[in-house]
Amino acid sequence: MSTVLEHAMQVQAGQGNLPTKPSHPAKLTAVRLSMDPTRLVHPAEPPIDEKLYSGFLEHLGRCIYGGIVDNPKAPSPKELLISHEDGSGRTKGRAGFRKDVMGILAKDGELEVPMLRWPGGNFVSNYHWQDGIGPIENRPKRIELAWLSTESNQFGTDEFIDYCRATGCEPYICLNMGTGTYEEALAWLEYCNGTGDTYWANLRRKNTGRDEPHGVKYWGLGNEMFGPWQVGNLSAADYTKKAKQWAHGLKLVDPSIKLVSCGNTGSSDWDREVLATMVQFADLHSIHFYTMLGHDKVGVQGNDYEKNVFGPAIRRAPLIVSKAAERSIEICKSLIDLSNIDRSFMGYQPRDVKVCFDEWNVWDESKAPGAVGLEQWYDYTDMLGFCAWLNVLVRKHKDIGIACLAQSVNVISPLMTCPDGICKQTTYYPLRLFSRYMKNGHLLQLPAMPDVYSGPSYPAFIQQTLLKPAYIDLVAILVQTESGASIRLSVLNRHPTLDWKADCAFAGFNIDKAEVHEMYSDDLSAVNTFDKPETVVPNITSLSASEFEKQGGWTVRKHSWSFFIFDGQLE
Repeated sequence: MSTVLEHAMQVQAGQGNLPTKPSHPAKLTAVRLSMDPTRLVHPAEPPIDEKLYSGFLEHLGRCIYGGIVDNPKAPSPKELLISHEDGSGRTKGRAGFRKDVMGILAKDGELEVPMLRWPGGNFVSNYHWQDGIGPIENRPKRIELAWLSTESNQFGTDEFIDYCRATGCEPYICLNMGTGTYEEALAWLEYCNGTGDTYWANLRRKNTGRDEPHGVKYWGLGNEMFGPWQVGNLSAADYTKKAKQWAHGLKLVDPSIKLVSCGNTGSSDWDREVLATMVQFADLHSIHFYTMLGHDKVGVQGNDYEKNVFGPAIRRAPLIVSKAAERSIEICKSLIDLSNIDRSFMGYQPRDVKVCFDEWNVWDESKAPGAVGLEQWYDYTDMLGFCAWLNVLVRKHKDIGIACLAQSVNVISPLMTCPDGICKQTTYYPLRLFSRYMKNGHLLQLPAMPDVYSGPSYPAFIQQTLLKPAYIDLVAILVQTESGASIRLSVLNRHPTLDWKADCAFAGFNIDKAEVHEMYSDDLSAVNTFDKPETVVPNITSLSASEFEKQGGWTVRKHSWSFFIFDGQLE
C-alpha cells in the first residue's frame, strides 16, 4: 500500500511515468460505417432487455419527498398531485404522487422506466420496513444514518408498491443486511408475497384493503456491504456466509423470487470471493460504478473534460481504485463463469447468473455532496459522459440482466423538481432516446475506430492493460418493426476540437427515411435550469432516403453526440 501511495503522490506532483497533459490527435480517421443486418454481434442471444433502463429511488435528499411524492415542507399545488386519501384511517395522511414526475417515469411515460429499485442505496442498511407500514400517524420518525437526516417513514412498502402499480414499473426491493435481521427479511418477503392465512400476509391485507399480494419478484441481498461507509459493513467471507443463509430461507418463503447478491465493482476480490459461493444461490450479482470527478483525490489534476467524457472507459476514483466500466462487466462475467466451472467439478449444475448494474451514473461529488442531497446540475460535458455510459450498457447488454440509473429524480438525476414544475437536465434527452429506441433489438457489428485516447489516467496501468477508449464511440442495433425494420445508431465524438464524418453504408437494408437527433453546444459548461430549460436540447433533422443520400454522410461535430434512426426494409 505504501508503495502505491508514494507513486500516487509522485503522480500528483507531476512525477513518475504518467503524462500530465492529453495529446489529442490532429486528425480523426475517416471510417466507413457499413451496417449489415445479417451481421449481428450476438445473433443467438435474446434482444436487448428494457430493464437496461431501470430506475432507482432512495430516501436521500428530495428523491422521495419533493420528488415522486409531495414534500410537506414545500407542498405542490393540489392539481399537480394524485391524492390517496379515501376517508379511511388506512389512507389518512398519505402524500400525493406528483403527476408530472409519474408522467415521465411511468413505463408508458416519456422515459418508459420498466423497473424501480427501492429503498436504497446506503439508506437501506439502517432501514426497518415495519416502521413504514400501517397508519401514517403511527409511523415513527427515525435517525437516518447513511446521510445523517431524519426519516418520517411516510413513504413505505405499500406506498412504493402503489407507485409501481400506478406507473407500471416492476418493483425491486433491497434488503437491510446491515442492522436488519434474518427474521425481519423473511417477514418482509411474507408481507409482500404471502398468499396464505398467516400473520404478515394478513397484516398486508389489513393495511392495503386488498387481498392480492404485492408480488415482488426481485430482492437484493444488501447494498455495498463491502464498504466501510455502510452501516453493518462486512468482510466478503462474513457477507457470503450470511447471504447464503438468507437466500436459503427467502427461497423457502417464495421459491419464485429472483435474488441479487451484493458485489463491488465487478472486478474486485470481493466479487470473486462472493461469487465463488453465491453463484449457486443468487440469480444476479450487483455491481456499482460511478464516474466521479469530485473523487479525484489523488492523480493528475485538471483535464476535467477528458476525465468526464472518457469516464466510463477510465474511472477516476479514490486512491488506487481505477477500472474501466466495460472491463469490469467482462471480468464480473468471467468470475461468474469461473465459479460455475469450479462448482461443476463438485457436481453442481451451472447457473446463468447475470450482472445487475443497479447503480451507475456520472457524479461530481464536489458539485453534489450528501449535504445538499446530491443535487447535481448536469452540464454539457456531463451529458457527453452520460452518453458514453449508455453506449457501454447497450454494448454489454448480453451480460447485464438489470441496470438502474442512480437516481430517478432530484438526486444525481436527469429530472429536477420545484413545487410546481420539472426541469429536464442535459442528460434527460439521450436517456429518453435510448430508453425508447435502444431495446428489443440486436447489436450490429461495426468497424473498430482507430483513433484512441492516450492521455492522463491513474493508475498508469490502465493505458497498458486495458483497451484504450476511442474518440469516436458508437453502438448500433437492428429492430424489427411493424412496418419493416429500423437501425438505431449512437455516435459520440469525444474529440474536443475536431469534427468527424459518419459515412453510413447499408447492405441488405433499404432506407425509407432517417431522423437525426444532435446534442451540441459551444459552451461546455452549459446547463438547463428552471429559468432557461432549453439551453441544451436536441436539434432534430428528418430526411427522406434521397435527402440523406445527398448529404454524403453526416458530420458529427466536435465534442457532440448524434443519434440516428434509420427506418426501412430488409432486402
